[in-house]
Amino acid sequence: MQLDKERLQVILRNELEGQQDSAGRGVWTVDHCIRSAELALQLRQAAGLPETLDELVYTAALFHDVSHDSAEHNGHAAAGAKRMRKLLTGVVGDMLLEQAVQIVHIHDDRKPEDGRSDAAHLVQDADMIDHFGTLCIWATFGYSALHGRNLQDSLEHLQRDREKCIGYIKLMHFEVSRAELSRRLNAQQAFFELAQKESSGMLTN
Repeated sequence: MQLDKERLQVILRNELEGQQDSAGRGVWTVDHCIRSAELALQLRQAAGLPETLDELVYTAALFHDVSHDSAEHNGHAAAGAKRMRKLLTGVVGDMLLEQAVQIVHIHDDRKPEDGRSDAAHLVQDADMIDHFGTLCIWATFGYSALHGRNLQDSLEHLQRDREKCIGYIKLMHFEVSRAELSRRLNAQQAFFELAQKESSGMLTN
């Protein structure tokens, strides 16, 4: 991949520096975008898809949430596509940019069999997966600390939507994605069960 990843990350950081996302999490959005971009490349490789997808997948994943600081969640994909085009015109090739913009525009519209490209599906899967596992636990406790929630509130939040989250596995487009999301959800559940015992003053054996 010939893409200048460092330059793209600098552009993203400069654009979002000091901004808060819709949940008030600040730097979370930048870190989430970088992790998603790297994870999308890992998924591409593990799924046995061609390396020629890497530039497109990385660019789209890196900027998929670039408007989380300035738009309501339901409109952040469309807003992000416009913002990405403005930021990256002249930075990456025109064809690459247009393809990446289209992926960003639909990245939050997930359907199991939608006929979209492998590149779009890799970005969608990486985005979803990054919200779970230890990162979900960290984000939940960070949000709880910011808003004065106690430990039990945090644990209940982690567990409340478990069935809904398990349903997300069906929205994954590749077997490697389904397996990774399953592992992360299992890690969350294991943490929840351990934390429930500890917070109740129970032995953990």
